[in-house]
Amino acid sequence: MGNLRALSCFILLILVVFTTARPKSGPDQKCKSGPVDLVFLIDSSRSVRPHEFETMRKFMIDILNTLDIGLDSTRVGVVQYSSQVRNEFSLKTHSKLENMVKAINEIVPLAQGTMTGLAIRYLMNEAFSPGQGDRPKVSNVAVIVTDGRPQDRVAEVATEAREKGIEIYAVGVARADMTSLRAMASPPFEDHVFLVERFDLIHQFGLQFQDKLCGIDLCSESEHGCEHLCESTPGSYICHCLPGYRLNADGKTCSAIDLCAEGKHDCQQICISSPGSFTCDCNRGHQLNDDEKTCSPIDLCAEGKHDCQQVCVYMGPGFFTCDCNEGYRLNEDEKSCAPIDLCAEGKHDCEQVCVNMGPGIFTCDCNEGYRLNVDEKTCSPIDLCAEGKHGCEQVCVYSGPGVFTCDCNKGYRLNLDEKTCSPIDLCAEGKHGCEQVCVYMGPGVFTCECNEGYRLNEDEKTCSPIDLCAEGKDGCEQVCVYMGPGVFRCECTDGYRLNVDEKTCSPIDLCTEGKHGCEQVCVYVGPGIFTCECNEGYRLNVDEKTCSPIDLCAEGKHDCEQVCVNMGPGIFTCDCNKGYRLNEDEKSCSAIDLCAEGKHDCEQICVSAPGVFTCDCNKGFKLNRDKRTCTNMDMCNTVKHGCEYQCVNTPGSYHCICPEGQLLQEDGKTCGTCKSSNIDLVLLIDGSKSVRPQNFELVKKFVNQVVDSLDVSARGTRVGLVQYSSRVRTEFPLSMYHTAEDIKAAVLKVDYMEKGTMTGLALKHMLENSFSEAEGARPASHNIPRVGLVFTDGRSQDDISEYAKKAKEAGITMYAVGVGKAVEDELREIASEPVEKHFYYTTDFSAINTIAENLKLNVCPAESQGEVEVKDPCACENLVEFQQATMNSLDQLTQKLASMAARLEQLENQLLSRK
Repeated sequence: MGNLRALSCFILLILVVFTTARPKSGPDQKCKSGPVDLVFLIDSSRSVRPHEFETMRKFMIDILNTLDIGLDSTRVGVVQYSSQVRNEFSLKTHSKLENMVKAINEIVPLAQGTMTGLAIRYLMNEAFSPGQGDRPKVSNVAVIVTDGRPQDRVAEVATEAREKGIEIYAVGVARADMTSLRAMASPPFEDHVFLVERFDLIHQFGLQFQDKLCGIDLCSESEHGCEHLCESTPGSYICHCLPGYRLNADGKTCSAIDLCAEGKHDCQQICISSPGSFTCDCNRGHQLNDDEKTCSPIDLCAEGKHDCQQVCVYMGPGFFTCDCNEGYRLNEDEKSCAPIDLCAEGKHDCEQVCVNMGPGIFTCDCNEGYRLNVDEKTCSPIDLCAEGKHGCEQVCVYSGPGVFTCDCNKGYRLNLDEKTCSPIDLCAEGKHGCEQVCVYMGPGVFTCECNEGYRLNEDEKTCSPIDLCAEGKDGCEQVCVYMGPGVFRCECTDGYRLNVDEKTCSPIDLCTEGKHGCEQVCVYVGPGIFTCECNEGYRLNVDEKTCSPIDLCAEGKHDCEQVCVNMGPGIFTCDCNKGYRLNEDEKSCSAIDLCAEGKHDCEQICVSAPGVFTCDCNKGFKLNRDKRTCTNMDMCNTVKHGCEYQCVNTPGSYHCICPEGQLLQEDGKTCGTCKSSNIDLVLLIDGSKSVRPQNFELVKKFVNQVVDSLDVSARGTRVGLVQYSSRVRTEFPLSMYHTAEDIKAAVLKVDYMEKGTMTGLALKHMLENSFSEAEGARPASHNIPRVGLVFTDGRSQDDISEYAKKAKEAGITMYAVGVGKAVEDELREIASEPVEKHFYYTTDFSAINTIAENLKLNVCPAESQGEVEVKDPCACENLVEFQQATMNSLDQLTQKLASMAARLEQLENQLLSRK
């Protein structure tokens, strides 16, 4: 503290001692002011232009050239600030002038806001700390250079810094605010506050500052003991105090005049003291009135300075909370409101259907076939049969809630009106199976009979001819000849003649008399003896007289598959049963498929049987009364569709849809946010020295946050990573990893390159290498979108125009993300159109996670137009196309199965008939 007092004394005494002779510091003569810890705090906000910043560099270097630099003499540190604070070098960093000059020339401006209060707090807590090289009992001097009004509060923190013994010089340029300069600087203000019109005039302060540090007077050559000011007099000195202080009784030390503590102020709430002066302030939630003394409470609700969507609730001075109207609830942002849908939230007691009637209101309803009970919550199934509300003539069949079908008693058939019944006459309809005669016995009942000369078989359907000869019911003496069903005649054995009674016989020479009885040929053997023979194609009967034509069909001596037709003695031809046609081999038969031949009038499905057909309908349709056409059923109201949001009917089916902003998921029923399209994505990340290691870790987290939003797979999205600085390095190509986990693990292992910023070279590498098929980019013919994302924190050291343009001309969608000192014009030149959707900027690395969240919105929409692997299955038109194709395939399969079933039934009947 003693050294600080001494320094203050010889700095300020210059102003009152004009006649003291002192040597001037020349180029080779250094200031011998004694040990001093000096820190420059320089403003590098956006308003400081590059040439003005160069003037500020020269200003600092000119002052350093006059100082005796060394760890045991004058130590110097430099801190720059804007929206953040950066320590360029500390008091302990450099002990040689040339190293300090080199470090100052390498400073890169931050180019952001003007947080002067934040910078002074860093100066107090960090720059002048033992860890940064601050020495005990050595004067602490800070020179603050700024060109604008601070964006935060400086008065309190500057007071705290001065109370800790830091002597502050405030230098303002151009737009600087004098009130703020005085709030920062040490007293007296005329020695510590400087305001010039432009940067090229700050050398004037430099000259005065040198004089204050290097001037020699009588006070400085003796141990005067003055706490504040020493005034040399011939052969002696006088101690003075700074304004706002009073000299103590010892004539050397000073005490600050605290008007606040002494109650010599008229502040309503808070008095902020400075030596000999004060300023008024207000408690939180209050604002200082124009009289700069009294305070008024701040009602943000009444002033409309809130962002509540519906209701602003005043909670006290400067405080409010948001609320919502009845039927709405406050969202997580605690500002906006969302209507309460009790139905969607399941906060109702409806048994079946909840109908949203507005925010916070609902009513209950029932599914089709049910009616709402008196409690207006539960539902009961409607049984139209039990209630007699059906109109069926004979039988009502309950089919479910509100649904019934009519049926008929046995022997009756349902008419086309599907309600009345008619008796079934199976004989008249030919549905009886009787071989000869069908006798109607009542509705649905019949019996079979046979024609004269036939008798009914045990199967009670087929008939067999009656053979009286075989049954011995003929009366013939010798031979009974069967003449047909129920008919016979008598004959005699060879050598005999039938008598007039046509039953008895007399012996004769039949051959000679021509009365031999041979039907065709008589061969003489002897008296009364002959043998009969037959012509070709005939066979002698058992009576050895008559001949019968040889019927190969009846004898089964043919190879016809179904019907053998006798064409004459020993001759036949093949035919087929009804519903079949003879094949080209003239032996086998094929079923006539009227459905396959298109010889039907069914609207949807034709079910074939040999030579006949019946009509049916696709799933979701029902057959009309004409047994030919079909009517579409309301599938949404007749099946459990399971749609999360809404069911939409389609011909014979249905599909689910989702609300705007959501997409149908893979189960075809539930809704959700979309996943990203299938793309080839290459990220170019800036690994230059200005990024700094800790920020480069944030960049890697940003990359992994982008990867989390993608559907990564070999056939889905592929990701490649390139890092660049003064050179370009592929960290991994598109073909290397096929899962998000592998990519994120590889990103975390990437080493920081440092050095320069060659963005143009990186764009060239991306275009010529990263999106080549050799590195895993899929062929252009597949139409997989190619996306490039450039992340940088500064101006490129080479030209970006050529390859930024070529990349977009090559069909690559370019995103540009900038942080800190990134140049907006360069980012816009890199970004694809529309630039607003492809260009992002933030001042701070800690905010890039917000950009990653926004990037999800731009990468997610389905822009892919490629082959199967990029087709969006959630698109409505693709769902309809897939549904129609599926229904057509099912229709064809149904027809084939029906045809096969009919064929199997036919074959089964044939096998049974043969048995």
